[in-house]
Amino acid sequence: MENCFCIWDDLENPNNGLNLVSNPLITKMLVPINQTNMKDLVDLIRDKHLDGGIEVNPPATLSDIAHFERKIGFSLPKDFREFYLTCNGFGCNEDIFNMVPLQEIRQYQQDYGDNWFYFSEYMIYSDMWGLRRTITGQFEIFNGSYSDKIMTSSLTEFLQIFLKGDVFETGGLYEWHEELGIK
Repeated sequence: MENCFCIWDDLENPNNGLNLVSNPLITKMLVPINQTNMKDLVDLIRDKHLDGGIEVNPPATLSDIAHFERKIGFSLPKDFREFYLTCNGFGCNEDIFNMVPLQEIRQYQQDYGDNWFYFSEYMIYSDMWGLRRTITGQFEIFNGSYSDKIMTSSLTEFLQIFLKGDVFETGGLYEWHEELGIK
């Protein structure tokens, strides 16, 4: 179980009275981290947020991605390409959290620049997360208010954290910020 990602934190609590081995509904919600593909991850996020409201956009085309890459000046990392080929962003009503569609990023010059762009936002751009390519060609995901602090290089990890705890819940993005010394 240590290499599994749980949707609800309560499942990780040994004192919660749940028998993970004998409960097929619960074990179905466990996803091995190293086996999660982008489509499965987006599907899990969609399923988790159905009651609260979520709109998952249709996939971007290869042409959309190529046009976007020309605009920002670099090729997207593999997991970002997989994400945008799975869905061109999504919006969750519950946390007012959005993975921003490519055309929306391109629409506003303040949301991208040479070798960086904001790909996610919370509460109508009160907080944002971006991706940048360093001069050494490495990728870094950062919070827009603390751009000097690197969170990860993996969109998959970012989305797994969001899946686990949304923005504010235990295990979510803001708790991750605190663990990384952000905010």
